[in-house]
Amino acid sequence: MSDIRYSLEKYKGRSTRYHCPKCQQRTFTRYVDHHTNKHLSDYTGRCNRVEKCAYHFTPKMYFEKNGYESNDFTKPVFKPRPITQPPSCIDKKLMLASLTNYHQNNFAIGLTKYFPEHLVLEVLQRYYVGTAKGNKTIFWQVNRLGRVRTGKVMQYNSATLKRVGYINWVHHITKQKDFNLKQVFFGAHLLIDKTKPVAIAEGEKNAIFGALYYPQYNWIAVGSIEMLNVHKVNTLSGYQVTLFPDKGKAFEKWCKIAKAACFIVCVNTVLENTNLNEGDDVADLVIAVKKERYQDSSASVIDSFKNKNEYLCSLIDRFKLKVLNHSDLA
Repeated sequence: MSDIRYSLEKYKGRSTRYHCPKCQQRTFTRYVDHHTNKHLSDYTGRCNRVEKCAYHFTPKMYFEKNGYESNDFTKPVFKPRPITQPPSCIDKKLMLASLTNYHQNNFAIGLTKYFPEHLVLEVLQRYYVGTAKGNKTIFWQVNRLGRVRTGKVMQYNSATLKRVGYINWVHHITKQKDFNLKQVFFGAHLLIDKTKPVAIAEGEKNAIFGALYYPQYNWIAVGSIEMLNVHKVNTLSGYQVTLFPDKGKAFEKWCKIAKAACFIVCVNTVLENTNLNEGDDVADLVIAVKKERYQDSSASVIDSFKNKNEYLCSLIDRFKLKVLNHSDLA
């Protein structure tokens, strides 16, 4: 057997992610030489923003750039078969304690601009979405047996619902030693119900938007375009599965995965048939639809009046005035 000499550095916290040479975002993973345990160079690696950036400079490109070739990409080693360690879990009490304070959760605050507050709270609780310090959001990963594998912690802009830089994991924040991370689908705990169709989205945010807007599905998420593969899809054999990839490259990649699955897997084409931008997702689609409907509604007219005159605002609220359509006057 052989061991790969050069590989992408494993994620061990924010310190193992660097600024991408192309897009300058801190989403760059560098290649490591396992003979020296050092990075090849500061530009040899891959940007994790697969659709938005797609920068990837391989070790082979590095050697060619520096004027020589290296055939030493593997080293023969003989080692005993590793002992398989069981997945680590997090105390469920920690998760349950976080399912509150949504008024201090930027993601929850942003959702209430598009959906009724009671519906937002119900979906966040059902999907085990928690609140962390600094208005951050925790997307807990809980398996079908109810065991908490970990939680992904992210920061959002409450106005745009776009992620703002920060991303971390609960097992890193709580400094759990020798933690053997074995991820599951976000929303995997809902898969105990085999009668309800399953929708797979890329990001956790999209699964929540999907659950709010398309409640006929049990929505789950894989975390990113690269996290879905044929093996993961095949674990859902016995379910009615539809993939909801982001627009563009992800759609093409996930179509191939669907075709290679051991059972019939559908791929939703709604995003591909819109005029949204490359890389836009389910959340972008829902927000666009919501904004378009708002612009055509009487609420938009009333809000425009309120913005023009503060006294009109008080008048409208006091007398509960509303805009009438021509059909109302007939």
